[in-house]
Amino acid sequence: MKNFSDKVAVITGAGSGIGRALALQLAKNGCHLALADIDQAGLDETRTLLGAGINVSLHQVDVSSWEQMQGFADEVEQQHGKLNLLINNAGVALGALFNESSLEDMRWVMDINYWGVVYGCKAFGPLMKKTGDGYIVNISSVFGLLTVPLQSAYCSSKFAVRGFSDVLRQEAEYLGNNIRVACAFPAGIKTNIAKNARVTLHDSDLDLEEERARMESWFWTTPEEAASDILNGVRKGKIRIKVGKGSTIIDLIARLMPVKYSMLVKI
Repeated sequence: MKNFSDKVAVITGAGSGIGRALALQLAKNGCHLALADIDQAGLDETRTLLGAGINVSLHQVDVSSWEQMQGFADEVEQQHGKLNLLINNAGVALGALFNESSLEDMRWVMDINYWGVVYGCKAFGPLMKKTGDGYIVNISSVFGLLTVPLQSAYCSSKFAVRGFSDVLRQEAEYLGNNIRVACAFPAGIKTNIAKNARVTLHDSDLDLEEERARMESWFWTTPEEAASDILNGVRKGKIRIKVGKGSTIIDLIARLMPVKYSMLVKI
């Protein structure tokens, strides 16, 4: 997809962070937008920043709900009539040792990070097929390339997104659909994901805010830089998009040291 002018893009998690940055950059390129987030106030703020000149629709949606995602897709078809670019971006985090993680919290992560992506592809696939072509970008993470302690749920969800995206791409090629499927692997991005993460401290000497600050110390890339990396990947037709400082080297480490990389990766 060389240019975004007069195209229609759906972005989940558009009320802040990477989703908002993607919306702003696409709008500057003349792309019409259907923006979703569970946070209506965040969506309204994004809309205010976008200004005029393009068709923008806002949708308060919980991506972990199949019914809501179906309704979202119906609204987009009614209001925009087509879909060229789908970016399944919404995501959450959980910081906890597996033996201290509740099943409820683990399901919360999987329902949003993995099932939200599946629902997005399932709900919007027919409209994209009807449009005649399209590009799907599913947001995984560098933690979909390798694993670290305290991230059993998050890593599982992001590895699942990676595997699902690879299969979806292969099936699109098998069926001869003119739809490209890419998976993006952000490294630490300066968003609210750590602030909004559910954290279980395994050491009584730790402080919750200090732990969040420690997590954020690994976030080296701005949302704007991440959005640029993703959209440049789309322009170049990539199916594996590295995003942010450190993403390329982490991908290389995971490829060259598929077992022993844990000796280099410290949290």
